[in-house]
Amino acid sequence: MNVEVRLYAGLCDAPGRPSGAVFSVPLAEGATLFDLFSHLGIQQDLVHLAIVNGRILHDRAVPLAGGDRVALFSPVGGG
Repeated sequence: MNVEVRLYAGLCDAPGRPSGAVFSVPLAEGATLFDLFSHLGIQQDLVHLAIVNGRILHDRAVPLAGGDRVALFSPVGGG
C-alpha cells in the first residue's frame, strides 16, 4: 500500500524535500505510524504531531490504510 506524506518544521531537513512537499511512501499492509517513522528514518520522539486524513492521531500503533494522507510535525518553538 502507499500513503501520502508531508513533513513540516524540522522533519523536512532532507535535501530536495521542502516543507509540505507531498511524496508517496510504500508500506506493508497493516503498517502503523511507527513503521512509517522507521521507513523515513525519523526518530519517534522527534514527531510531536501526526495528522492522518485531517485528524490528529494520538495512537501511533493504529494501522494505516492505503491512500491515507499523513502530515508529520516536529515540536516548533519561537517567539
